[in-house]
Amino acid sequence: MRKLIRHIRFEALLFLVFAALIWFVMTVSATTIERKYTMNFTADASVVDAFWMQDSALTTPVTVRSKGLSALFMRQFNGAEISFSASNSIRANSAGLFILPGDLDRILMERFGTDYDFRFSSQTDTFYFPTLALITKSLPLTLEGQSFQLPEDYRWISPPTIVPSEVLITGPEWAIPSGSLALDLPQIDWKGRKRESIELPEVGIQLIQSVNKAVVTAHSDLWVEDRFTTQVKWEGRSHQIEVWLSGPFTLLKPEEWGDYVSIALHAVEGGVGLDVDSETPLITILSYSPKILVHSQE
Repeated sequence: MRKLIRHIRFEALLFLVFAALIWFVMTVSATTIERKYTMNFTADASVVDAFWMQDSALTTPVTVRSKGLSALFMRQFNGAEISFSASNSIRANSAGLFILPGDLDRILMERFGTDYDFRFSSQTDTFYFPTLALITKSLPLTLEGQSFQLPEDYRWISPPTIVPSEVLITGPEWAIPSGSLALDLPQIDWKGRKRESIELPEVGIQLIQSVNKAVVTAHSDLWVEDRFTTQVKWEGRSHQIEVWLSGPFTLLKPEEWGDYVSIALHAVEGGVGLDVDSETPLITILSYSPKILVHSQE
């Protein structure tokens, strides 16, 4: 008998707990709760369209309304930090950058779902961000002289060049550096013809660069001196001459040096003179002989 009484009491207790739970759920489900919270919205970019966002944070009161069990978790909105994509939400006009309440409502709905209703002080409010207009400035690209190491007895055939020679920087005027933008070139021996792709240094997160890489090209060669002989004819007779030249090794080869040197004859008081000239600034005529090819007494 006592066991039966205890069993009845336990079932009665379970029934009361279950009934209370049903009453609580039904009561909460029928109750609408409305609270006002301060929320912080932060955009993920500082440059949008033709403006730079000086401050990408927006703090505003938001009225949150919900009913049912979702209303039990409304405290999560107190001081909530909401990050969003500026490219998808921020708008621009002649006055600067702004966001509308409808955009903020969409951001909140995407994060917290449809169990909550969000209202702002006025649905016609426009929230502007402090902004500055962007400008575009051209900065020349330069190379540090100490970055170029020529091997011994080498000289430039084609001095180092940069392509492109300048970079366009877009951003707030105060943030754009003045002067030139120096390239960080690796320390290498520039022997022969070389082509290096160089990463441009970052100028700042608030700035946009027209290019991120530049190509540096240069051509050097070993400088040598050598003597060459050739034949010239005057009135059917061959005459041997000797030319002493200085220049790049690749040009001063026995079968090629004549392509870069001109030899001419001209009348002089003592007979027939010899002129030897270089056709390129890379080759220097050090000496040649004879200066008089044919003497008048001959």
